[in-house]
Amino acid sequence: MITRRTLLLATPAVLLARSAAAGDLQEVTPRPVALEVFDREERGHDLATIAGRLTLLHFWASWCGSCRTEFPALDAFQRDMAKDGVKVAAISLDRLGWPSIDATVAKLGIRDLAVFHDRDRSASRDLGVVGLPTTLVVDAKAREIARIVGAGDWASADLRRRLLALAG
Repeated sequence: MITRRTLLLATPAVLLARSAAAGDLQEVTPRPVALEVFDREERGHDLATIAGRLTLLHFWASWCGSCRTEFPALDAFQRDMAKDGVKVAAISLDRLGWPSIDATVAKLGIRDLAVFHDRDRSASRDLGVVGLPTTLVVDAKAREIARIVGAGDWASADLRRRLLALAG
């Protein structure tokens, strides 16, 4: 089980092991992605119900400072990139559930992100998320093709160009 303590302790090691710079887009060997996350009405969603031409599964929590800092930029990214078939699913790992998630989303003025809850943290565990924030980039064939560990530079023209190139 992923706990807050595990995430906090693992993050520095994971960031050093995966990349010289946190937030870099790292292509990975394509691998299938399966998950179930829940909307605020507690309806389950799998990748097929939330996917776009390119889907970003963004794992975060309200207690994660860098997650909160990057959230408004990620919301603007979704607003700008939706026309290109890019969908962002912001998946919270908050143990306190929707009251905590809703308070964070409202406080930060998030309008365009689809927000989900990984209520038992099984999706994040199964997908190898060990630090927050982590974003998995999933192609139209439901395969993870890249990953960003740490806060992404969502306003970066280079990141947007690279993501669109991955979409094909």
